[in-house]
Amino acid sequence: MSTDNSVSLIGKITTPLHKIFPGLHYRVWNRQRDQIVKMQLPSLSHFAGPLADASLDPERDLHVIVIPHYGPDAPTWHVAGQNHFFEIYQSLQEILGPERVTLLATDKSDPDFDYHERLLQLIIDTKATHVIGQIETDPNKSEPWSWDVPMTVLARNWDGVFIGVMWDWAYPWLSVRAKRLARINSRLLVAELCQPISGLTVKGRIEAGPMTMPLSRATTTAILDRIAGAEKVYDLTFIGALYDYRVQLIDQLRTDGVNVAVNPHRPDVTADYHESRANQPSYLDYIYGLAQSQITINFSQAAGGPGEQYKIRIQEAALAQCLCLTDDRDGTRHFFEQDQFGFFDEVGNLEQVVKVALANPEELKQRQVAAQARAIELAGTDFWGRIEAALTARGLQSLTGLAAPPEPNAG
Repeated sequence: MSTDNSVSLIGKITTPLHKIFPGLHYRVWNRQRDQIVKMQLPSLSHFAGPLADASLDPERDLHVIVIPHYGPDAPTWHVAGQNHFFEIYQSLQEILGPERVTLLATDKSDPDFDYHERLLQLIIDTKATHVIGQIETDPNKSEPWSWDVPMTVLARNWDGVFIGVMWDWAYPWLSVRAKRLARINSRLLVAELCQPISGLTVKGRIEAGPMTMPLSRATTTAILDRIAGAEKVYDLTFIGALYDYRVQLIDQLRTDGVNVAVNPHRPDVTADYHESRANQPSYLDYIYGLAQSQITINFSQAAGGPGEQYKIRIQEAALAQCLCLTDDRDGTRHFFEQDQFGFFDEVGNLEQVVKVALANPEELKQRQVAAQARAIELAGTDFWGRIEAALTARGLQSLTGLAAPPEPNAG
């Protein structure tokens, strides 16, 4: 039974009791996973000795295995393809050298648990010191989820660091998975892109995040080349997925008389989520749409809940020399100076914020240029620097040695 079906069944069974026993469905799921792991571990027992031997090798050098979320069979697996794990892999090669980075490629047609054995064997073969993968789902698949099986083997037999990337902690069932893995392996470092989670996996444990998703030097160069000479065509845009709540906010803006161009980089008109996600232009076309915008809007609500998140759109807009207006009250200020983005506390005051920003074209240009310079700096070192700081704080082995740019007004 796949994890999503298991979760649905557990929810149906435990819902009537949930008000009396909060979290009961999570406990039932964890018990179920305990039994599954117990049944599957014997088939991997032959990896225990070789993993321990690899850990003890005195001539072992730093080596990292990257397990893509989608790729390299994904059509986005290329420079400026908007594939986060391509950027992780490519940027690590640029930082460490290709000889220290190994890709564990998976395909959607692979058997569900094939990656367990392949990962363990690759760690042995390369004597890897670090692994980085996306822990919310199995590689190249939505379901089933089975990271707890190889994680248990690694926790018992390998001394390396596992960096578990997340970008949807706001979804309760995904955070429950991460918490389970953190309890299993004390050398798991969770790297959450959108919000701070230190102390939320295991009480008192330092994790990494929020952070700016890395962009390789190759992709940063491609972006800057694409937007060179772009002319500002739109005063105000919204470019992105049209979730229902965003459609309502945009409709309110237009009712208030605010002229906002929605997804102008597309040749068609989009009115809802499904239309905005279908037949999408390339990532560089999206960035070019931002580059044609004086100002763009970012709505910070998390897709998995009512809370706010630091969004990658802030970074992308800044790279395109577009001033981003956000309703994010906390996250963005840890990455950009106050004059490098704009803030609105409700849709009703957006018109005034836009008018003020557009009133002084020279000042607006200065803000856009400063934001771009900061975004280039963040693209190269923020992700790896924040992971490095968390590794150091946890007493875990260094990976890149990079430091994140200082936060605005830090110290």
